Amino acid sequence: MQRLSALKPNLLAQKRILLAPWQAVLLLTVYIGVVLNGAVFFRRYAELGSTPLIWLAELGLVFTFTALLLTLADLSGKWLARVLIVLLLSISVLASYYMTLFNVVIGYGVVQAVLTTDVDLSKEAVGFGLFLWFTALAVVPLVLWWRYVHVRKSKIASWWLRFKQFGGQIGLVLLCAAAFVAVAQYVNNATNSTDTVGQDVGKASLAAHTYVPSNWVAGLGMSASSAWDSWASKDTKVDPAVKFQYSLNALADDVVVVVVIGESARSSNFGLLGYERPTTPFLAIEKNLAAFKATSCNTSTKLSLACMFVRPSAVVERGLQAPQVFEETVFSVFKKLGFSIELFAMQSEVWFYNSIKPDFYKIREVIAADPANRGKPVLDSILVTELEIAMSKHPKGRQIVVLHTKGSHFSYASRYPREFARYQPECSGVDGACTKAELINAYDNSVLYTDTFLHSLMQSLSGKKAVLIYTSDHGESIDENRHFHATPKPLAPPEQLDVPLMFWASQPYLDANPANKKAFEKLQVAAKSPKASVGHVNLFDSMLGCLGITSNNGGIDPKFNLCH
Repeated sequence: MQRLSALKPNLLAQKRILLAPWQAVLLLTVYIGVVLNGAVFFRRYAELGSTPLIWLAELGLVFTFTALLLTLADLSGKWLARVLIVLLLSISVLASYYMTLFNVVIGYGVVQAVLTTDVDLSKEAVGFGLFLWFTALAVVPLVLWWRYVHVRKSKIASWWLRFKQFGGQIGLVLLCAAAFVAVAQYVNNATNSTDTVGQDVGKASLAAHTYVPSNWVAGLGMSASSAWDSWASKDTKVDPAVKFQYSLNALADDVVVVVVIGESARSSNFGLLGYERPTTPFLAIEKNLAAFKATSCNTSTKLSLACMFVRPSAVVERGLQAPQVFEETVFSVFKKLGFSIELFAMQSEVWFYNSIKPDFYKIREVIAADPANRGKPVLDSILVTELEIAMSKHPKGRQIVVLHTKGSHFSYASRYPREFARYQPECSGVDGACTKAELINAYDNSVLYTDTFLHSLMQSLSGKKAVLIYTSDHGESIDENRHFHATPKPLAPPEQLDVPLMFWASQPYLDANPANKKAFEKLQVAAKSPKASVGHVNLFDSMLGCLGITSNNGGIDPKFNLCH
């Protein structure tokens, strides 16, 4: 009896069907290609209906790249292979959720947002639907992989046996690599281009950003490359305050400049910029305001913060990769001119806050932990109090205060108090069940709250010589089949680059100097007949030029100075 009981587990193990590695790779490749990319394939077929061969080539690209990745992972050894394939499948399932339900294009911007943005914002885009999706599409194949895939012994005595063990896998790697290169070359040579901004981007690269796992793998690679570039160039960035000479008008040496960075706000939903709904009642009647429909320099928070406050010539676009920035921001010029710089943020982009070298800053966690704010909802209105406290410490002015808001970041209904829920029904969930109308209602309510927030800031500044500049980091897609932002810039729809740009001046500032009033009048004229190029590219030169700061050796480009 004891011998029979000892043999029983071995008999059961012998009955269990074990897949060879190549069989498991094939099954997982088909599963990822068909199940996780299914909705994307259908969308792409509708877009490429007149050129089905390109669509078939993209399918080939997905399958060969996936098989190549899985085969390479399988060659890494027993436990590392299991870990790598679990990670590959898990991340692909998570990405497919947003690709399928929200039509999000996973690229460098999205990967950077996941890696660097604060947890407070990230968790608001995670709902029960994501956990249900992951359970349904990831758990079963992962269990089957772990239990039924044959695992090699870690030690193989003979080199011939080792060759037999791995030779087939190496051959499969070479075959997949050759097929991938051939298909990529065909896709690149195809005549159908979907590049929306005229940049030179290979079509195989565009296809790679359309499907899992190639999109997030490419995004990780770009993130690593960008991190290396940032580290390598951190001590070599040109400082415009050193390269050029700048002078501050003596009559503006006591001015307070407030820079408000919005979040996911698009100008097409601002009432004062032509939207049919009155979402900006306070701003619409503000006489000392110049407002533009503008274009952001990128589609995600990290990428836009890197490029929006530098000279346009300092930014080199690199297609689907992160642009390279070779200069310091406009804040270095203000610093050299003797301005104090303080920053208060409802987000946690600490890398950016450190890059502008403020004298003092507080991020959301610190602000929320303040005894005066405990128990209160952490909304943008808290920044009004922070501004007033900061100004009380610098009664003589010559002060820059940067306010980084949550603005209209998804989930939109979390951005405003209940009394601002004017447009109904509103979307209050995160699982993709909301209609476009519900999403728009919630988004418009967040803009309505932004209007009140900016009005409160202006009231706090009304008694001082002050200038307020407001723009958003990027726009937002809100549609039945496309949400959010951070689509790679060459692929991004226009609404993800659509932002407002506003300049406001207090009456004491305008009355202090005829030149101030004249410069502001030029701004208002420009706003009434806007140029197509208005956007983040104008910030550096306009922030200086509109304050009467001058440069005698080219430090301010008149072409980008809206007050020129």
